[in-house]
Amino acid sequence: MPTIYDLFGYPLDDRSKVVENNRKVCQCPFMGTTCDGGGNRYQTEIKLTQTEPLTQYFNPDIKAVVPGICSIMAGEDIWVVCPRRLLAMRYGGEGLPPVNHQLQEYERDVLVNAGLPRGVDIGIWSEVYLKQKAADADINYHFDYIAAPLINVSLEEALWQQNLSDIQIESELKGLVEAAKKSGYYPKGQRNPAKVAILLPDITHPYILEVMTASTSGSDSEHSTDIRSAFRNAILSNDHTSPGINKRQVWGRMVTQLFAKTALAYQWGGRTVWVIQDKLLRNIELTTRLRTSTITNNPHQNIHLVVMHYEVSEDGKRKMAFKTTIAGEAGIDFEGNNTFTDILLSKAAPHKIELLKAILRRKLDAIVHL
Repeated sequence: MPTIYDLFGYPLDDRSKVVENNRKVCQCPFMGTTCDGGGNRYQTEIKLTQTEPLTQYFNPDIKAVVPGICSIMAGEDIWVVCPRRLLAMRYGGEGLPPVNHQLQEYERDVLVNAGLPRGVDIGIWSEVYLKQKAADADINYHFDYIAAPLINVSLEEALWQQNLSDIQIESELKGLVEAAKKSGYYPKGQRNPAKVAILLPDITHPYILEVMTASTSGSDSEHSTDIRSAFRNAILSNDHTSPGINKRQVWGRMVTQLFAKTALAYQWGGRTVWVIQDKLLRNIELTTRLRTSTITNNPHQNIHLVVMHYEVSEDGKRKMAFKTTIAGEAGIDFEGNNTFTDILLSKAAPHKIELLKAILRRKLDAIVHL
């Protein structure tokens, strides 16, 4: 039966004082802040009421908890089910994040092998949303992370660098300044902000980082295999059965994004990199005709993967580690080729100014120096 492997960032059987204290405040050791269940598990939140058995476990100031399940063991395999376990570029503090804050060794390996430039400060923004109007339809993009080198430049100068006309700059500047103010890029009371140099992304060659993990399958609350019951039982007694692994659902969601986001970065002069666990990639190869070992290389239209795995150390403990990179021909023309594969591509790439707007609506989550 499947069981929880990592709970709040540590193996379930680790009941050391340090780890238990970490769990009792719902701390994610990868983000350095409160666990958010990977950002997609809010519907499983448990209210810590007087009748809830978990209330006595967590610190008194914790009023609700999202099940902090990072990975599940099914048979001999450990499946990551929380994207923060592979890459967690988040900062919950005030102001700019410290350089390399909470950066794990394997996360550094992810970023280096994704091709991010070294020797410069790189900004990373999480959960970036971009909306594009196309004809009579809206196209919504969601990016797990956008990464780009940081430059100290004014918004006015940044718009000049995008080769916009004076009229375009005038029409865009006010909205960008307001977004930057709201996201904390300026100190309060800053005068003439459009001309003041601030830390902005150099989006000449932006990076889109997408994290793909398995998800949990359907559960049965009557037999305590739902995610809430599994979490509760694991915390209180270790004895539990967790939901199983849903691999196909993730593959179905991934395949539609794989080409569209890769093509989008290509049209922006950048790169999309997919961070994926080896178990999930192996399952995709077992259930489709994909064979990554035989795909030819095409530097201009490649799909890029960074593959992670649980590595067994000399003491027998498992830890997350970089495994390999895979780059291979996407197999479709990113400009379109008048076949049904064009359904995988967006009508047109938004102008880079739309990307800058989307980034400025978000707080800077990480600064890394590789």
